[in-house]
Amino acid sequence: MLTIHPADPHSVAVALNVVIDWPAVAFIGMDDGQFVGSGGLAWGSDRCWLWFAVLDSKPEYAKPVMRMAKLLFRKAEQLGESTVYTVRDQKFATSARLLKLTGFRFVAVEDGQEVFACDLRKASADVGV
Repeated sequence: MLTIHPADPHSVAVALNVVIDWPAVAFIGMDDGQFVGSGGLAWGSDRCWLWFAVLDSKPEYAKPVMRMAKLLFRKAEQLGESTVYTVRDQKFATSARLLKLTGFRFVAVEDGQEVFACDLRKASADVGV
């Protein structure tokens, strides 16, 4: 069963072999004691970004991920944000559908990446999990 826990952004960056050099809040997903993914909020380039990375996707992770998105939206709103941005993970065919379900809409292609935005005022009313 997937459980989600707060984590130190630096530890997450080391585990994923990525750089997180913006202010961030991070969470990790564990399933049966195994690290299966992470996500959180990061602030940079004058935007608040939601990020999510999964090592092994399973259909049963969808509901906890949706709940986590809603929690992160509330956190961003509490910190004064009105919009959250994200980049679509093109490795997963279902990523566009997941973004739509969580309230994101396509806004632009920037540096070769599809950027999506979510209006938090609308999302808090629409995302029902």
